[in-house]
Amino acid sequence: MSQGKETSLELRNLIVKLKGENKSYSEIAKIVKKPRSTVQTIYRNYVMCGNVLNKSRCGRPHKLSDRDARAIVRKVKKNPKISAPKLADQIATASGKKVHPETVRRILRSGGYNGSFQKETVHLICRQSNQIFSNKNTSQKELIKKWRLCEHPQFELPRSVTVSF
Repeated sequence: MSQGKETSLELRNLIVKLKGENKSYSEIAKIVKKPRSTVQTIYRNYVMCGNVLNKSRCGRPHKLSDRDARAIVRKVKKNPKISAPKLADQIATASGKKVHPETVRRILRSGGYNGSFQKETVHLICRQSNQIFSNKNTSQKELIKKWRLCEHPQFELPRSVTVSF
């Protein structure tokens, strides 16, 4: 999101003033306690542009920092069924930043979560007629209705564990 902290306008003006007094970049860097390359860049921008103001950025600044984005991904990793509006409310109460649920979804998509979870396939087997009912094409309620009509039902778990009733 951001590369680093911006230097204050007073510090930039001080660097230009010290350079005007014929001090070297190294001497100025020791005085202001900044790297020599920073001092050099600030003075070069002053010479080229004629002022020491920060350049304007294109685009809107991010509402959430990288740290906030990682916290959102951690919360979803801990509780995958939490909704985006609930996460947005939690962010608003915790950090005071009002965030739209779509912003939360965008962060989750960039973190590898696409909003859908793989549904476990459950197979219900009727011993009497050797019919297999699966919830791939039907809803779970319809599947259970069909299974209860069977006289000797058997429930098969996805991990190939079979339990008889």
